Parts: sequence; C-alpha cells; structure tokens
Amino acid sequence: MRELVALETAAFFSGFGHVVMPLLGTGPDGRPLLCSFGPDGSEVARWDFHTGKRLWCYDEGMSGCNDGVFVRRRDGGVSLAVATEDGIEWWDALTGEYRPELTWEEATIWDLAVGKQPDGRPVLLGACHDGGIYRWDGETGESLGAPLRGHRVMMAVSFVSLTGNAGVIVAGDDAGRIWRWDSLNGEPMGEPLVGDASQIRMIEALPANGNPLIVSRDQDSNLQRWNVITGMPVGQVINTGTDVHGLAVTELDGVAVLIAAGADETVRVWDAGTGQPIQLSGQGVVVHAVDAPDGGALLAVCTSRGEVVVTRYAFHPSRF
Repeated sequence: MRELVALETAAFFSGFGHVVMPLLGTGPDGRPLLCSFGPDGSEVARWDFHTGKRLWCYDEGMSGCNDGVFVRRRDGGVSLAVATEDGIEWWDALTGEYRPELTWEEATIWDLAVGKQPDGRPVLLGACHDGGIYRWDGETGESLGAPLRGHRVMMAVSFVSLTGNAGVIVAGDDAGRIWRWDSLNGEPMGEPLVGDASQIRMIEALPANGNPLIVSRDQDSNLQRWNVITGMPVGQVINTGTDVHGLAVTELDGVAVLIAAGADETVRVWDAGTGQPIQLSGQGVVVHAVDAPDGGALLAVCTSRGEVVVTRYAFHPSRF
C-alpha cells in the first residue's frame, strides 16, 4: 500500500473549543493562505499557520456558515466568499476587508464552488435551498443570469474544467440525483445521474489527468466517482466507514488523491484513479487540501477540540 509521510507540521488552537472549518489556498505570492470560519457564523479569520497568529478576524456574526471558497481575481488579489443561511458574504482574503456591497441575501446557500466564465473570468457557483444553482461574477459579485434549475433542494456544487474555457457545472440534490450543465451556454447535459436514494451532500472535481471525474458523497457517507462527460460511474463505491464532514482532493506527484475526515476523527486517503486506499496517519473532523509547489500537498484539519493542524505530505519514497 502506498504511504504518505509528514514532512512538516504546524499546529495551533483556533480559539474555539469546537470544530472550525479550515480553508487552504494560495496567495498571489505563491505562499499558502489559510482562513477559517465557524459553522455557527460567529467568526471568519485568517491565520499564519506557522505561528498560530490571527492576521485578521471578522466577528460581527452571521446567520451560520455552510461553506467557503477562495476566488482569485485578475488583479492578483484573492476574495473569500462564504455561504450562509441567508446567502453570500464576501471579504478580501488577504486584508480582511469586509465587502458588504457584494452581499447576496435571498436564500440559503449550502455549498460553493469556483469556475470560469466563457471569457476566463472567475464565476462563483452556489447550491441553493430553493433548487437553483446560482452564478455570480467572481470579481463584482453581480448575478449572472437566471439560476440553473434542477429539482428539489440543491445541496452540493462543483466545476469541472475542460479544454479552453469550457467546463461542466455539476450539482447534487436532496433526492440523490446529480445534474450537469454546459458552463458556456447553461444547457443541461443529459438526464440527471442517479447517485443514491439519499441526499448528495458533497461533490468535488478530481484532478483531470485526461479524465474529467467527480466524486460524490451521499447521506450515508459513501463515495462514488463519476465520469462527468459520459455520466457513468467509475469503479466501486468507497465505503468510508464514518460520517464524513470534510472531503478534499489534491494531487501528489502527479497522482490525484481523495481525502476524507469525519465523526471518528480519522483522516482517510484514496487514489482517486483506482479507488485504492493510501496509508496516512492523521486525525481530524474536517479537512481541506491544496497542492504544494514541490509536488507534495498541504492538508489542514481541525479536531473536535478546535485545534488546527497544517501538514505538508508526500509519498514515502520507498513505498511509492
């Protein structure tokens, strides 16, 4: 079995005695960018994970935080968008400047993803409780046309990049269906895929490697990989063995990996192409990941006690 080894680890206390959601990204200088938010909406913050110093904090409170994403702007800056019970809130991720003029407050957004518009500009995608997939300009916050309509409640959304500026918007609903739209014209791509009889709670795009795949997580925390073009399932269902609270994907030395963490505070990893498990020693309730410049990966996990641990991983050289 392949094994991941920790090359460098930093840990600090978030200030809360419960789980916060870590969010990893890359700043304009190429260095890692770490933010966090509490599910109760009490705080959004940016951290220096080497020192544990809070670089900025917004603590005026929101109506709960369901998800968050970084949006890279063409001016070199990075925005932070957070999904709430009321809609979307925005910040400058680097400075912590709150952007109330970009606020969208019309309905509960459960999940967020970042894609690209036909001209290459970023687009923010939101899975809404009213059954729509909403689209906003990632730089101005302006709504982009009517929402893409599925069925029932939309719980999860992702964006799969294809050649050029083409892509596929993928979403999962509370009836276990997966929907697909062409990102260039908003037209549906075939019939909805039947993922499971339960809700599709998470969807993530896997690193392509010539094969446009997604992975979905249902209410029972089973993971299924799909070819987003053909709509066909790929490989066997992965039974995680726990209630998954965090699902992340990254690439390690050219290998796409799938990472999950949940109720039993065990971080699990699989080869996204084969579905085979990869050995890792790690604990946490939620997880987020980003590619590292050296071919490894950075993982941020949070424990049930509010500890945030950021680790740089690579494959064990003797067990690759």
